[in-house]
Amino acid sequence: MIGRKAGLRFIALASLALSAATQRVPGPKGVLDPENALEARLSWLQPPDRVMDAIGLLPGMAIADIGAGRGRYTVQFAVRVGEKGKVYAEDIDAAALDYLKRRCQRWGLGNVEAIHGDPTDPKLPPGRLDLIFVISAYHHFSDPIALMRHARPALKADGRLAIGEWIPTSEGRGEGTPPATVTAQMNAAGFVLERIDQVIEANGMNIYIFRPGTKK
Repeated sequence: MIGRKAGLRFIALASLALSAATQRVPGPKGVLDPENALEARLSWLQPPDRVMDAIGLLPGMAIADIGAGRGRYTVQFAVRVGEKGKVYAEDIDAAALDYLKRRCQRWGLGNVEAIHGDPTDPKLPPGRLDLIFVISAYHHFSDPIALMRHARPALKADGRLAIGEWIPTSEGRGEGTPPATVTAQMNAAGFVLERIDQVIEANGMNIYIFRPGTKK
């Protein structure tokens, strides 16, 4: 079943890429609108509202967006958590973070703090987070175990780690990480799998929800 659905994702991605190449995407109309064709395509595959509902993000929460890039999801989080919430937008790409900062300033999002992390340490503030979130970035991490082991202390006792990661095709084409690999690596980083949400599985992505394991 995973191979068939992932194959359908490959076809959908190819179709969307062709469409994006031949159509112009209008300029941003508001804070939550995609800023270019790539953002529009990814947001179609990973609808922010559905994903935020799946991970349980509520007003007033504190969340870290690891691998935030130019802020596609960061702005969504900032609006969802509101003025009483907090978003820590982390990335190792300084240029992307500079763009993210300007994007947040443009829309008056004062609840976002950008953090320039390291490949194995996101440098998140300890004990402050309700959620740590990663989407479309996990397969790019050079050492996901070390990175998330260093991220773990930032969670509150009842905090959760949510990872949205592509499901590899049965032929091994495209980006992604096998579910068993994600689970094993996060176990090694000190997390326990709570559930796999399949709200966007038809688009080729699983959302893994982990809780911190018992410290040894």
